[in-house]
Amino acid sequence: MFEKKEEEIVSGAAETIVGTSVKLKGNLKSDGDITIDGSVNGEIKTKGAVNIGSNAHVIANVKAKKISVAGTVQGNIEATERLTITETGRIYGDIIANVLSISAGAIFTGKSTMMEKIKPEEIEPIAEIDEVIEESKEKNTKK
Repeated sequence: MFEKKEEEIVSGAAETIVGTSVKLKGNLKSDGDITIDGSVNGEIKTKGAVNIGSNAHVIANVKAKKISVAGTVQGNIEATERLTITETGRIYGDIIANVLSISAGAIFTGKSTMMEKIKPEEIEPIAEIDEVIEESKEKNTKK
């Protein structure tokens, strides 16, 4: 049951797998999905998904589209789409995510920031704001 949750996060077969006996020190960059079951000390960046297994220990900043944490991460995390912290997941660091899911039993120590998708038509042009300020100044000087 737990493994199915992890598989749902990762969009396809992992391009890079750090096995349980592997200890990697350095930066890990990829365009594909990454599965980590061992230890990584450095930085992890991918355009795909990162799946951090329950036995994994990561000391790194992690940036990816989708991230699932079942192990331990010491570092900041940025998920442009979704961050899932499972019941065995532990994160010690700040997180930025568009969608955040934290299971009961998970541990998170840090600051959380939710990304907001703003449509261009929702943002008012600065020129209109400047005009309102000028009108307000004119009213105040006439009084």
